[in-house]
Amino acid sequence: MKRALVFTAVLLTLSMAVSAQEKAPAAYDRIMQDPVYAYLEYSPYKAPTEPCAVPPKGYKPVYISHYGRHGARYNYKQEGYDDLKAFFEKAIVAGVLTPDGRALAQKYLGAYKYFDGRAGDLTPLGWDQHYGIGGRMYRNYRQVFRKHPHLDARASTIQRSIMSMVAFCDAIEEQDSHVRIDKETSESFMPIMNPHHSNHPFSESVRGGKKPYGKGWMKEVKDLKARTIRADEFLPRYFTDLDWVERNFGKTNLELELYFLMISTACTDVPVSFEGMFSPEELYGLWEWRNYFYYQKWGPGENGTNPAFLLASLLLDDIMDKADEDLASGKFGARLRFGHDTPIAMILCLMGVDGWSTPAAHPSDIKYFYDFTNVPMAANLQLVFYARRGAPTLVRMMLNERDITLPLPGENAPYYRWSDFTSHYRTVTSAAKSMIEDLLK
Repeated sequence: MKRALVFTAVLLTLSMAVSAQEKAPAAYDRIMQDPVYAYLEYSPYKAPTEPCAVPPKGYKPVYISHYGRHGARYNYKQEGYDDLKAFFEKAIVAGVLTPDGRALAQKYLGAYKYFDGRAGDLTPLGWDQHYGIGGRMYRNYRQVFRKHPHLDARASTIQRSIMSMVAFCDAIEEQDSHVRIDKETSESFMPIMNPHHSNHPFSESVRGGKKPYGKGWMKEVKDLKARTIRADEFLPRYFTDLDWVERNFGKTNLELELYFLMISTACTDVPVSFEGMFSPEELYGLWEWRNYFYYQKWGPGENGTNPAFLLASLLLDDIMDKADEDLASGKFGARLRFGHDTPIAMILCLMGVDGWSTPAAHPSDIKYFYDFTNVPMAANLQLVFYARRGAPTLVRMMLNERDITLPLPGENAPYYRWSDFTSHYRTVTSAAKSMIEDLLK
């Protein structure tokens, strides 16, 4: 049997496919109501306001396993800020700006000092996001921290992840002067904290476009990009000569750079905003293309042909291994991990949560069930464990502090037997690792 068919078959056994009709309305309606929804992974974190599900009678929280994405950051690359600065300076000299274009250029050039040298850094908003999440964890699960058990926090080696860890832990330690959290970062943690950026040979294969996946999917992403991003309609508001723009920057590249400028600035506290550059319809086109890109790169891919998310088995095994050890010892209160967005998307896909693992045959279907907006800045997974004397341990899993449904026996859902969890997902990670080994042959 061909390898792609084998992969598809295994994927379907690991996930619970859901039809588009069973999911939420298309993102188009949400973006028309709130354009910020189109910011995807740059979206601001929204703390829950709804009450959580009440645990079964007699159960109390005893342990927490957590993985959090870093908080809000500046734009990803300094080159983005620098290239825009040089381009706007050149456009002013060339006289190719409309009145709105001149206003935009002057606004950006005046704001550049706030961005220079800060690309990728955690912003004050990002600090506040993790400080808030850490504080709520302590208040919501005070029993876990009451006897001051061992608490362990680890971060990826990236500055914004380390600072997010510090903010999160500060919030807990400031509420209880007796709590101490061991904090550490190391390259040795990277296969867990950010599997696809580790030195794992499968990660290198995926990132390098080598076998088993290759780059065939990139043409489909490029085709959707051409259909959804219409720079010839957007840029005349700001430029009088689009041929000049194409020669000096690239029309589509410029529209994307302005989009990233707008959504990344919304993550900062700089005294300037670039909101309003795009209509809701234009934002929807950007959202659909980028959401599809993430589906193809870190999700199941069309027809379930993308094995990249199998790397999340490293993180899922770490969560289960450490939880089993810590629950047996009775000494650990929490394992806190701080990393990035794609491991969250990958592990949700591997675990068959909601629409994250649903294969699709056509790009137009994907927006109904796969939504990377659900991995905003400071996104997090929390597994909270509950115990009752003489009863099996239960676990409750949350995405962004909200309960999610797992493909497990659910008489007490969203509270599941930990034994059911490990029985099912040990099989999943074992299959994933076997597939990785086979795909690397």
